[in-house]
Amino acid sequence: MNRKALVLVLAALATASLVTGCTGSPEGAATQAAPRVFAAPLVGETVLTVNGEAITAALLDAFARGRGLDVSVPEQRKQALDLLTESLLVAQDAIGTGMHTRDDVEAALDLARMQVLAARHLSETRAQLALGEAELRAYYDEVTARTGDTEYHLRSILHADPAAAQAATEKALVPGADFTAVVAEAEKSGALQARDLGWLNVGQLPEELAEAVKALKDGEVTAAPVQTRFGWHVVQRVESRPFVAPPFEQVQERLRKQAGDRALEQKLEALREKAVIVVPEAAVKK
Repeated sequence: MNRKALVLVLAALATASLVTGCTGSPEGAATQAAPRVFAAPLVGETVLTVNGEAITAALLDAFARGRGLDVSVPEQRKQALDLLTESLLVAQDAIGTGMHTRDDVEAALDLARMQVLAARHLSETRAQLALGEAELRAYYDEVTARTGDTEYHLRSILHADPAAAQAATEKALVPGADFTAVVAEAEKSGALQARDLGWLNVGQLPEELAEAVKALKDGEVTAAPVQTRFGWHVVQRVESRPFVAPPFEQVQERLRKQAGDRALEQKLEALREKAVIVVPEAAVKK
């Protein structure tokens, strides 16, 4: 079946589903209207009506943007209208089958609404929190101070279980032990992470791990597992070398993004602290 035929079939199905149950008296027809696809009445200029449901200019614009189409270009506007019409027809037909009342569909619709609200709010919050140049330079100074003047070549094992991390530590501390072999064994035995991390500065590490790395000498392994929010770490400081931070002009856009990320993380932490979050014990056991 070609696309045009499919659209015609869907239109017929949708129309039939919308009038189902409307036979009999006019009064009965008026009181048994099918549920609408769009939960709330849309406002703004109407560009198209499909089986009584309006498609507004704002809705068309949003739909087109999501598909990389420009409604100011006539051909792309028509393409967006056609696609949106088809989508609405299929959704109307789905309602005609009663699909919208299924638990899984209602959950998916609620989840989509939540995700759109959250993503849009975070995007607009990030824009409002954008730093000016003076603030960004101050943030650069803060980051470079935290980064320090040394970077380290590290190998790491990360376990969720402190006992497993302790066992890996004991193997690594045996005189003459090859830490790369301990890493390979940990990888096979189910460690969360077991690999060569390459060159890092302490600003890229959790604070507890950064302090442990700075206290080591080149070639040494942490004498005990180091706990961070990620789990229990066993780390070898392979070697170290001087590190010079790149100039502000070279990294300012990356810093702008990092500053925005940090501000959003702080906002989320504040929201969690204010929130009342209850997890029923039965749900935890599941």
